[in-house]
Amino acid sequence: MSSLYLLRHGQASFGADDYDRLSPLGLRQALSTGAALAERDLYFDQVLVGPRRRHQETAEAVLAAMPGVAGWQRVAALDEFAEGGALLRSARLRLGEQAWPDESAARARLYGEEIRRWAAGAEDIADCMPVEPFARGVATWLHAFIEQPGKGHRVLAVTSAGTIAALVGEALGLPHKRLGELLLVLDNVALSELVFQPGRVSLRSFNSTHHLPAELASRI
Repeated sequence: MSSLYLLRHGQASFGADDYDRLSPLGLRQALSTGAALAERDLYFDQVLVGPRRRHQETAEAVLAAMPGVAGWQRVAALDEFAEGGALLRSARLRLGEQAWPDESAARARLYGEEIRRWAAGAEDIADCMPVEPFARGVATWLHAFIEQPGKGHRVLAVTSAGTIAALVGEALGLPHKRLGELLLVLDNVALSELVFQPGRVSLRSFNSTHHLPAELASRI
């Protein structure tokens, strides 16, 4: 069997004008993750990286702490279904300007509600790929990927929570409406592992942050 390790990016700039970049905490998370993986001698035969800037920044910080690891390959299929800003804008439009809260915790709850709407099949979220075509695209990539020859390979994929949720959901055979539940519990720089061989893929672990010091933990 081979292993596909799924790493969520470090904390992005949630609520900022440009969501798609690591926050200072996100960079520390990625550097700490790389150091922890190197300490465990967990090296990879291949590194795949989603197309967003936060994916690339996370991968570069992780690999900087892992001397000897080869470069990484950009994979468009590991893209997220939307930016956090798109979900916040949708929530704000639905709620209305007068009712939009100032508190970040309240906005985070509304963000979560929008993710649940997306997973339930909402198609009215601007700049957001609906759950059905998104999940199908991720599943198509996964099933093509696991057909690669050889065994005992270790592959790292750096991507986003929605993509990881879709990959795990496909491995477990979950309906797409359940993806929101997986997505909302994924922590920043959490590791999940799929084990695979041609024609077969299974979930071995999900949302592990044991490699991360408690003071660096975050979710949004």
